[in-house]
Amino acid sequence: MKTKFFTCLCLLLAQFGAKAQLFIDNSFTVQEMVTDFFGANSCVQVSNITSNTGASMGFFDGSATNLGVNAGILLTSGKTTNAIGPNNSGAISESLNTSGDPDLESLIPTFPTNDASVLEMDIVSLEDTIVFEYVFGSEEYLEWVGSSFNDVFGFFISGSGIDGVQNIALIPNTDIPVSINNVNDVTNSTYYVDNGDGNTAPQNADDFYVQYDGLTTVLTATAIVTPGETYHIKIAVADAGDSALDSGVFLSTASLCGNSNLQVISGFEVPSINGNTVTVHNEARYGTAWHWDFGDGTTSDLRNPGSHTYLQNGTYTITLTTSNYCSQVRSEQVVVIGEATGIGQNIAQYAIYPNPSDGNLNVQLPQVANLSLYDATGRMLENLNAQQHRFDLQQYGKGVYILRLTTTDGQTYTEKIVY
Repeated sequence: MKTKFFTCLCLLLAQFGAKAQLFIDNSFTVQEMVTDFFGANSCVQVSNITSNTGASMGFFDGSATNLGVNAGILLTSGKTTNAIGPNNSGAISESLNTSGDPDLESLIPTFPTNDASVLEMDIVSLEDTIVFEYVFGSEEYLEWVGSSFNDVFGFFISGSGIDGVQNIALIPNTDIPVSINNVNDVTNSTYYVDNGDGNTAPQNADDFYVQYDGLTTVLTATAIVTPGETYHIKIAVADAGDSALDSGVFLSTASLCGNSNLQVISGFEVPSINGNTVTVHNEARYGTAWHWDFGDGTTSDLRNPGSHTYLQNGTYTITLTTSNYCSQVRSEQVVVIGEATGIGQNIAQYAIYPNPSDGNLNVQLPQVANLSLYDATGRMLENLNAQQHRFDLQQYGKGVYILRLTTTDGQTYTEKIVY
């Protein structure tokens, strides 16, 4: 399969990739997201990634909303999809029926916690300062401010030079943790964003606004660390006082020297060809729009179209274009329809090896046949008549190739080669 990347100014892709609403995707594992966002940059090395949640943690794209952060990981005390706007309810709630967290309870003594969503990892920093960027939001605002319900967020770090476990998710220039009672329209109001009550315009009708009744401004959690040393990170959010009304923290991809302009990771597989019907499996990550071109004039904007049936035999190039608010990636794969595929019993005497290839592809035949080698875009690379031949795939690079073999009696077979 061949993949092409197109990056440009985010606004130029808004009409295709960005949706005017908070986009939530729970299909990626926490390990995938943390590794993709933070594991391959110049600042940190990430390992030992764990979490305790399922539907309460997922990918978000908030580029077209009032969040103030483009994309990242959402952790909630309820369900991630409950954060999708508009804010047309003042009491969105999903109980996880799970326990709280003792580290969070240490930040707000006398408040028991429930439904804790926890993400943990080890990091080795290559610089002397680490910074995480985030927004905290909640349905507890504003009617439950000052009450016995005090949902809370914590960002804990431990390791070399740090005394015990420290919380670095603090109101700026204070040692006050981020919770409902500590940042609102009265207390530390500079860092509070009123998002309506679920009944007032424009928040209750415009998808630009997320569901939570209140948000913080974009805040940062910062720690001084020793380069080369290992630190343990724990990010947690929970209900406090009960298990009702969701709260969440939006962790930005701009954290840990990450990129706020998230690049799509694209690709797809063709797991089966049954007659003239091709099954496709979308493996793209962090897109919000998808466009399939099956090479026969048929297209689809479904994320998972499932299968496609060709009306005529032939060689076709399937193309998947995946986009988000700031990038666009096109992946291509060639399929051959209407020809026997693979090394069947009637040509068992033919040898095509090794596959997957080590860079060389050997073909041994009982008689001369026509051999055609194509790349994943359908471009013919080599064509010859031979009984024995060795293809040098190294000159073309790693990827997927199609080898077509036509015997003297007109029988045609194809084989997918992976290098």
